[in-house]
Amino acid sequence: MVATAPIAPTKEEIYRRLDTVAGLAAAQGIDSLVALEPAHIFYLSGFRTTLYTRFMGVALRTSAPHEAMLIATAVDRTLAFQPVWFPSLLDRTEIYHRGAPASSGLISEPGPLLAQVLQTGDTVGIDLHGASYGNVEIVLDSQPDLHLRDATDILHAARSVKTDVEIAAMRRANAIAVEVLGQVPNLLHDGITEAELAAALDGAARLAGSDGFAYPTLIGFGPKSLAAHAPPTARALERDEIVTIAFGPMADGYCADIVRTFFYGTPPEQAVRSGKRGVAIQAAALEKIRAGAPISDLVAAAGAVITGFYPDVVQARGAGHSLGLTVHEEPSLLASNHAPLETNMVLAIEPGAPAHAMQGIGLYRHCDVIRVTDEGYELLTPMDRGLIVVSGKEAAH
Repeated sequence: MVATAPIAPTKEEIYRRLDTVAGLAAAQGIDSLVALEPAHIFYLSGFRTTLYTRFMGVALRTSAPHEAMLIATAVDRTLAFQPVWFPSLLDRTEIYHRGAPASSGLISEPGPLLAQVLQTGDTVGIDLHGASYGNVEIVLDSQPDLHLRDATDILHAARSVKTDVEIAAMRRANAIAVEVLGQVPNLLHDGITEAELAAALDGAARLAGSDGFAYPTLIGFGPKSLAAHAPPTARALERDEIVTIAFGPMADGYCADIVRTFFYGTPPEQAVRSGKRGVAIQAAALEKIRAGAPISDLVAAAGAVITGFYPDVVQARGAGHSLGLTVHEEPSLLASNHAPLETNMVLAIEPGAPAHAMQGIGLYRHCDVIRVTDEGYELLTPMDRGLIVVSGKEAAH
């Protein structure tokens, strides 16, 4: 059983993050910055909630990052100030009461709070990729003559190398994923549905300490596994079918991302061969991982193996993705990215065979999470990476 004591950033770490982001923003001529995406709010303040249906954000002046302000709604007052879950670690945390009458003396909208940080004529950075139009409009309406700048890349650059507390949380998230997926062979039986299997895995993850999911658990039986992003359905498992599972429980705000392929019954030679090839493709990418290695080298190594096995395939030329607070982060693992890997980047490595490799059977996939080290990598998902064969059994009565 994975331990469940909270792993949370310290106030000192939060302020180091603020310093880093402010320095990067100031170097681009940004006077003030407002982070609106939930992951960025958590990263810069330590505060988490479960719903972001109303305006929330972290506002700071790049000349005074330690005076950053978390702006939250009244419904989240308890979460923001009390150690219920992940409260704000900022010295300035302000609450607005949406729709409060003027006679109440309460602040009813976020605009006046933003105006305490932003100044007329500022160049203001906003993480536009994850922000709604309405929330951006609230920021721009808070002061006259604001000049908008996209700060998404700045925030992603600050988050690309993980700190010790982030790595500890990701070790936990991925340990939960491995522990729970290890139960799959005992869960599979004739007639179990994709939805039933997903419910069992999600419940087990919660009991093991997960506090959410990076994405809905994805399960595909047989040829349906070719629709990799389709949700679990009422489709029932039959003997001699493939079972593909993508699983991303979260712990302390950080993501796991493990994909494994099982075969229920007796696999045909085509499936066995595809599984072995999939392991070889991923291994080629893994062999290139170390601090300082160009990202494009991972993609080229995996691509060369794919071409050897499937010479007529037009490749997408990717090796996976980075992850952390969200399941897709920077840096990208694309052939066009020649930037070097850095120690303590966390990557999901999932190059794979083309969909037609098991025509009529389904899709063999696997994904593993690693932490980049000076000499190589630390595997955060230690579990059999090949095709996992499960003998068929009757449903329990």
